[in-house]
Amino acid sequence: MNFLKTFNQRLLNLNAFDFLVLLSFRLYLAYVFWFAGFRKIKWEDGLPNIDRFAGFLGPGGQDNLNFILPHFFGWLAVLAEAGGALLLLVGLFSRWIAIPLIFTMLVAAYYHLPNGWNADANGIEMSVTYILMLLVILVFGPGKYFSLDYWVLRK
Repeated sequence: MNFLKTFNQRLLNLNAFDFLVLLSFRLYLAYVFWFAGFRKIKWEDGLPNIDRFAGFLGPGGQDNLNFILPHFFGWLAVLAEAGGALLLLVGLFSRWIAIPLIFTMLVAAYYHLPNGWNADANGIEMSVTYILMLLVILVFGPGKYFSLDYWVLRK
C-alpha cells in the first residue's frame, strides 16, 4: 500500500509540467488552424478558395450548409482559423480565441456528422478532437512561461 501512495505522489508531481501539455496543444492547434485558414484564401486555378468555400457555405447543392451571407461567414472562418492560429502560437487571448474556434469546429462536425465517427470516412472524429483540445485551453488557459497571456496577466 505504501508503494501505491508513493507512486501516486510521484504522478501528482507531474502537475509541475502541466504547462508543457498546454503548450503542445496550442502549437498543434496553431499548425492545424493556420493551414485550414490559409487554404481558404489561397488562389487555385485563377479563383480564390474563399469563393469556393463561400459557395459551399451558401444555399445551393445537396452538400451545402445553406448559410445566409456565405462570404461573410467564410471570412469569419478564415479570421478565426488563421488569426486564431497566430494567437494560439504566441499564447495571447487564448481563452478568447478558443470560443470562435470551437464554433467553427461545431460547424465542421455538423457537416461531417452524416459520415459517422471515423476520420478515415470523413467523419467527425477530428472535429471533436479539436473541440476537446480547445476546451482544455478554454478551461485551463494557455499555460505558464511560454504564453504572452501568462506574462501579461501575472500579478
